[in-house]
Order: sequence, then structure tokens, then C-alpha cells
Amino acid sequence: MKKLFVLLFIAANILYAQAESSSAPFSNTGIGIYGGINTATDAETGGAFMLDFSANLINNLNLDLNAGFSKIYEKVNYHVKKYYVTKINNMTFYNAEDFDVNKRSYDVIPLSAGLQYMLLRNTFTPYILANVSYNIILENKGYIINGITRSYPSENDVPPEYKAVRNEEELNSSTGISAGFGVIYKLSSKIDLDLRYLYKTDSELIDTHQFLLGIRI
Repeated sequence: MKKLFVLLFIAANILYAQAESSSAPFSNTGIGIYGGINTATDAETGGAFMLDFSANLINNLNLDLNAGFSKIYEKVNYHVKKYYVTKINNMTFYNAEDFDVNKRSYDVIPLSAGLQYMLLRNTFTPYILANVSYNIILENKGYIINGITRSYPSENDVPPEYKAVRNEEELNSSTGISAGFGVIYKLSSKIDLDLRYLYKTDSELIDTHQFLLGIRI
């Protein structure tokens, strides 16, 4: 009988502790500021910045929302032919231009929503996370090499291949999926250090590896 009371006492304490550790949804929130880099195979490294908001849904599972800015570089190899008109001293020139593009850069604002699962909670708290994003592409710039420009006195003199639709790709938006992992280190009762890695795959841009370091409160 005494053993039964002891077991009931232990079970009651375990259930009480679990009830205490389980919080109501959105009762525990956090805000983080992150900086880091984007890398890709055979591409230049770009910078990344992110503002992150998280809120608990159930025990160990958080809703994760973030917005940021990233610079993505892509190694490319294509040729462009186009023409444009200039006026100098009331004289009109029709300029045909050839050039190669060997690299493109994109200024991207990702807006993301996803889930973060804490594997355990301690001084070091490892976690996994995944999210989906809508990406606003502000600038889409090509780096030109081997450029040649020829001027003609009239539009009729410009070769037909230069009048074709401009074949430089211009992007304004894309969608993406990210997955990764991280670890949170508790600096104090209210401040955490967060290191995370994300593999980002995109509908329009190249896939990148993103490494971020942030402070959370």
C-alpha cells in the first residue's frame, strides 16, 4: 500500500510538472534580429538580414514568421543583342549593342511563415524548422563583359536581330521553401543567442545555403 501511495505521488508530480510546462498558444513569444550570408555552388557569397517573430502553438512547437533582405548572386553565361536610341546636339543615333552576361545579382525581400520544433529545452536548445516564402525581387542586375556598340544613322539600318525582344531575364517575384536546423544558447533569462542554417530552394532563383546568427529577446 505504501508503494502505491509513493507511485501515485510521483505520477501526480510528473503530471503537475507537465501541466506547468505546457503553455497556452501564443503565451510565449520572441523577437530576433539576424545577420549572415547566402552561399551557392560556383557563385559569389551575398549578405542576409532577417527580423523574426515566433510564438508557441503547443509544447515545443512554434509558429515562425520572418521578413528580411538578402543579396543573391548567380553565375550565368548568355549573350544579349539589343538596340537603343540616343540624341546628341539634335542628332539621333541608333545604337546596336552586343554583350555577354556572366553573373546576375538579385536584391530579395523574403516574407516567410513556417514551423519551428524544439528537440529539447536546456542551456543549449537544438531545433529544426521549415517555412514557405514569397520573395519580392527589387533589383535584377546583370554584369556585362565583352560589350560592343555600333551606331547607325537610321532605324532601318539596324540589323533585324537587334530589334528582337530583349532576351535579358527580368524577375519581380518568386516563391520558395526552406528547411534547416539551429541551436539556441541562453545568454540570460531574457536574451538568447541563435545560430541557424537553412537550405533554400526557389521557383525562379538558384538554391542557396543560408547561415544566420541572431539575438533574441
